Parts: sequence; C-alpha cells; structure tokens
Amino acid sequence: MQYEYVTRHEWERTAIYFAVGMLLIVTGAIFLFAINRIVGAILWFALVAIVLVALVSWHAKTYAYRCKQCGEEFEISGVTDFVSPQGIGKDGAWKFLRCPRCNKLERAEVIKKVKP
Repeated sequence: MQYEYVTRHEWERTAIYFAVGMLLIVTGAIFLFAINRIVGAILWFALVAIVLVALVSWHAKTYAYRCKQCGEEFEISGVTDFVSPQGIGKDGAWKFLRCPRCNKLERAEVIKKVKP
C-alpha cells in the first residue's frame, strides 16, 4: 500500500469528524437523560460506544504509521488504534507504538494511506 504525508486538509477533516462525534454525544446526553435517567443512561452509553467505534474504525482505515527509528511504514488494528497513547507535537501527530521491524517502542508518525 502507498502512503503519504498528512495534509492540512486531512487534519481539518479529522477535526470535523471528531467535532461531529462529540456533538452527537453531547446532544444525545441532553435528550436521552430527559427521557429517563436509567434508560437514558443506558442508551447514552450505547451511543457513546457506537460513535467511538465509528471514529476509531474510520481512523484505522484512513491512517498508517511510520517508525521514526527505521522508517518502517505499518498499519495497526482498530483496537490498537483505540488504546494506544497519542498526541500532537511540533513535528505533527504521533502514536506510541511498537515497530514491527525494529521492535522499538517509539512515537510513530501518522501518515495517510493512499487508495490505489
């Protein structure tokens, strides 16, 4: 698979998806807790789970990672994408992952998958 650097447009799209997901969760809380506290809470937790699964699945299908030590480009599963620490630095976004080639636990650079 081909990879390329993440552009500003992709970061903006990711931020919009994240904002829409958070808006759904907050709006869901307002309306679902108004129905009934117990039933509303159950439905709200289900909504949170659905939104998180959708966002993480999309992210795992769209982005890959590059090891800063050896340059290996690799993909990860949705579960790993969900539980791995991540952040943004002056060099761009990163995720704390173990490289499959050099086996180092490092901040891997986020790169975009290019669809053929």
